[in-house]
Amino acid sequence: MTHDDCAPIGNLIPHSKLYGKEVLGSEVASMEWACSQGSLEHVVVCGHSNCQILGALGKWQIQSASNVMSSPFLSWLTQHGNSTLTRFERYEMDRLQPMTFQGISPKELWDAYVDPQCHWTEQDQFSQVNVLQQLQNVSSHGFLKPKLKSGALQLHGMWLDSREQSPYLFSKEQQRFMRITDDNIDSLLKI
Repeated sequence: MTHDDCAPIGNLIPHSKLYGKEVLGSEVASMEWACSQGSLEHVVVCGHSNCQILGALGKWQIQSASNVMSSPFLSWLTQHGNSTLTRFERYEMDRLQPMTFQGISPKELWDAYVDPQCHWTEQDQFSQVNVLQQLQNVSSHGFLKPKLKSGALQLHGMWLDSREQSPYLFSKEQQRFMRITDDNIDSLLKI
């Protein structure tokens, strides 16, 4: 098995609907290249607690458009993080309701609860929502769909509580992030 890393800032992966409208950057090209090599079995979208990049997204959304447009970083972050910000704003309206995400087709929908016990900070909840939004964005890319559909490629959402050094994996069955243990890792990795 090979290991290819693609770690875009803020773990933001542009949605496929942006093709042709802008230069997407190397993160999508890296995924396509790794997938074309035939040995890629898992794509893992990661996030972590106390994410400063995502914290910047919330702060810069409030700033003026001229500030955002004068910085390549802020422009990129705002453009590709806006879907997460919008999703989080809806989540904040009713935190006890699940959010619905799209899989590899408009008919494949899955629900997710983020922190129903209110254990995490707002910034950590935002980071978890971002992981889920990026799963949707990743699954939108046509070059991945045949392998995802056949099961040859699996897509996972992982989140690390950096304060406790505890990894979590999103479970579509449980509809939430589950702490990874020796006892549950195999079942969590099965789709």
